[in-house]
Amino acid sequence: MRNSQKSFIYLYQRDLERFSNEIEATPEDQLWEKHAGINNSCGVLVQHLVGNLRHYIGAALGNTGYQRRRDLEFTNTGRSKEELLQDIHKLKKEVEVVLSQQKPEDLKAAYPSTFPFESSVNKALIHLYGHLNYHLGQINYLRRMIEEKG
Repeated sequence: MRNSQKSFIYLYQRDLERFSNEIEATPEDQLWEKHAGINNSCGVLVQHLVGNLRHYIGAALGNTGYQRRRDLEFTNTGRSKEELLQDIHKLKKEVEVVLSQQKPEDLKAAYPSTFPFESSVNKALIHLYGHLNYHLGQINYLRRMIEEKG
């Protein structure tokens, strides 16, 4: 396994664990609460991130068969913290398996599916990792707002 592949696995696993920890620290009754000037709740952000990565990594690179329903990521509110944590846990496993199956030449190849821009697999994984961290920061901020309010 090449260094870039190991790095992707390490970074995704580390930050998905951080993501899980943020949700674990969020009170159950606050998961779906929206705050003034902020469009999404912590729960919506979980569903969006899980859907995004299961689609672009799981289905596109790993042929998992996952069918994304992006609209539900933003409207299917009220699920329990345990369900959201199970989604993240399943995502972590899926990402690890798919990335560990990639060969070094696969990372240089063109990304095999529709993506917001033409890209290699390597560049797409960097883009998706940035997206993960963008939303990880949002969830951290929302969780701290909830703590201050409580």
